[in-house]
Amino acid sequence: MITSNQIKNKIWESKQEHSLTKESLKMLWENRIPLIRIRNFATVEECDNLVAQAQLFNFDYYQDVYPKIERIGITVFEYNHISKAAYFQAVERTSQLRNSIMAASFNPLERLMEKIRNCTGATVRIASEPLYGSYYAGLIRKIEQGTQLHIDYAPSEQSEWEVGTVIYQLSWNLYLKFSSNNRLGLGQSQAITGKTRIYDRQWEPGNDQYKLDSYGYSDTVIADATDMITFEPYVGDVFIFNTRNFHTVEPMDGQRVTFTSAIGLLPNGEIILWS
Repeated sequence: MITSNQIKNKIWESKQEHSLTKESLKMLWENRIPLIRIRNFATVEECDNLVAQAQLFNFDYYQDVYPKIERIGITVFEYNHISKAAYFQAVERTSQLRNSIMAASFNPLERLMEKIRNCTGATVRIASEPLYGSYYAGLIRKIEQGTQLHIDYAPSEQSEWEVGTVIYQLSWNLYLKFSSNNRLGLGQSQAITGKTRIYDRQWEPGNDQYKLDSYGYSDTVIADATDMITFEPYVGDVFIFNTRNFHTVEPMDGQRVTFTSAIGLLPNGEIILWS
């Protein structure tokens, strides 16, 4: 008899590319497929323009994260051990900066939200916190030195925040720029790609015994992973994956710029976005 888990694994192992539909989104929430790709979400010209506008401003670094990751915007991750009040005090300032960049280029955040509304019929909105208001959403981020193995899952990391009440969590990444500085041979340049690896192994309570620092995990936590998929960025495309799954980004010798946020499903069926 074939079990439901074996069926899920067969879909995962097929590594078939899935477009954004109501059914594929449901399957991704439930970790029955590894990722969704929206081809040609933005034009190369739109992406170049947004990057050019962003580069008029200084990129900050995540605190206590190694290797360093540059970004414009704020995250609940960084304020989780500071205070909720401090996060929301920073929301207005950072939202104004994000909005000025998008106003001079284009608005990937609203474009993505509209696509999800159209295919699901669900309420899709920016997350909000009682007594505080709307969250920030939409990081412009450079991950060029790679990341440690990690997860992004608000119920385990931000249990005292409204986003910690989501029942599933995804991340969407629009690739704005992806170019190598490597001048070596073709085979060598392909070795440093900035690809993302996603493991068919989801965070569970107790896994934090394998945590190395503020966010990274030892490879021991994926020892029983049944499968792994690797995808390479393409400028103008969006990739969406389940961030309860352990994942990592490979380093590259070049530029890798994305527009990204978290996507969560609330128990009432609403879909919320935040950073």
